[in-house]
Amino acid sequence: MTPERIQSFLIFFPILIISIALHEFAHCWVTDRLGDDTPRREGRITLNPLAHLDLFGTIMIVVSSLSGFGFGWGKSSPFNPLNFRNPARDRMLTAIAGPISNILQSIAWASLMLLLVPFTAQEWFNNAFLFCYIGVKINITLAIFNLLPVYPLDGHHILSWLAPPSWRPVIDNPIWGFVFLFIVFSHYADGIIYPVMDYAGNAVIISVLGKSVLAFLFGHPG
Repeated sequence: MTPERIQSFLIFFPILIISIALHEFAHCWVTDRLGDDTPRREGRITLNPLAHLDLFGTIMIVVSSLSGFGFGWGKSSPFNPLNFRNPARDRMLTAIAGPISNILQSIAWASLMLLLVPFTAQEWFNNAFLFCYIGVKINITLAIFNLLPVYPLDGHHILSWLAPPSWRPVIDNPIWGFVFLFIVFSHYADGIIYPVMDYAGNAVIISVLGKSVLAFLFGHPG
């Protein structure tokens, strides 16, 4: 394994673990606040990443991080819609909490980049700045990906709430979701999905640092 691959793993793996764990924690916390104590009874109202990691999803995180791009998933947040005060609305609020947590994390990483600016002369600056930069990109990617309105992603719960009730059996059907994801990522990932995620990540960074600061520190923003 090359030193570059090891460095990539050391950057991607911890950030992705933290990002996914906080994403699932947000789901569980909002579920609990909306009246369903299922996550609390299963020990999921915690910031401990181990409580939110899925075995196969974590293996995928390790393998993909070693490959340099980082991909995986956490343990699905448990909920019982019968416990919600307003099942349709609360299911949507629970779902959107995950992507919102990733957006907030991306802003936090970008803000940390800004705090690092005075230390540009330090030897460790480039690695620290890159670590934060990847933190922004990973979280924006997770937010956008999970907002896609297809099963099993969070966006399908949002679409199900917005759509007429007669449409919900189709929206909640896993077959359509997996077919859609296969078509999109096999034909349009490089041309549409990944560029949108990249520009969204840069937009967050620029909004915090400013374009001129980012260009000076890190080259053009992309």
